[in-house]
Amino acid sequence: MKKIYLSILAVSATFASAFAQTVPTCSLNPTFVSSNKVGVYPDSLTNFVSGTVGVPYTQNITVKVPQDTTSSGFTFCFNKFVLNTPTGITNYNLPAGLTLGSSTSALANGTVNGAPSLLFPGNANNCASIYGTPTTAGSYTLQLEIQPYVNGPVIPIVSPCSNNPSGGSTNIAGPQVLKYYIINIAAPTGFQEIGKDKMALYQNVPNPFSSSTDIKFYVEGEDNATVTLYNTLGAIVSQETIKTVVGENKVTVNASNLASGTYIYSLKYKNAITTKRMMVINN
Repeated sequence: MKKIYLSILAVSATFASAFAQTVPTCSLNPTFVSSNKVGVYPDSLTNFVSGTVGVPYTQNITVKVPQDTTSSGFTFCFNKFVLNTPTGITNYNLPAGLTLGSSTSALANGTVNGAPSLLFPGNANNCASIYGTPTTAGSYTLQLEIQPYVNGPVIPIVSPCSNNPSGGSTNIAGPQVLKYYIINIAAPTGFQEIGKDKMALYQNVPNPFSSSTDIKFYVEGEDNATVTLYNTLGAIVSQETIKTVVGENKVTVNASNLASGTYIYSLKYKNAITTKRMMVINN
């Protein structure tokens, strides 16, 4: 039975991209749900998709927790699996800017060790997401603590399991910390060299837009940066200067006083200037 628990714990480890971003709506993978497999899709062999600094990231995850397992003539019922970040680890060691969540409110389990915790009921299919906008390039090995809650043994074997997620014991299988899931974050594309630093300006989101839009950019230093919006005649319609932080920065443009049409926005940082276009459609 220990082997069965370890197998379930291993596949459950992938339950794991932004600071104020809304939790994306996750969905079940129909192929995985219809299969006879349990655990998580994608599995540890497939692993998670890679990301890029400054580019929004989402990894959808499908979770299948079995109803029970049988060993030596006894049935053990799975009430739930709980996912926490281990003590001493920051946010599962996710890349900066990413977090863990689920659009299914029943899976919320508060905060443990300063990071979101999720609860996955037994005998159920659920989904979760890693989401956000990564701010620092690198290869990140996640650390995930998985704790099963079990009822049992249930006798006779044919007795239906009670998979009440509010119950269960941790005496049969204690928590395990898994450390073999990796997310790779690449350096931003389209960056400019500014001495020893780099700078990149991203396309505003949303675009086109009708109320407001966010202009995000990446820098590797702390200095003043100015974002300027021009109309098609070259006149300045808005301008904002902020003190940057290392990594991703953001300026929000309000379109309430802007006529529909194409605009040009520029980022001036140190001795470099770069521009992109945006479109307003609200008037």
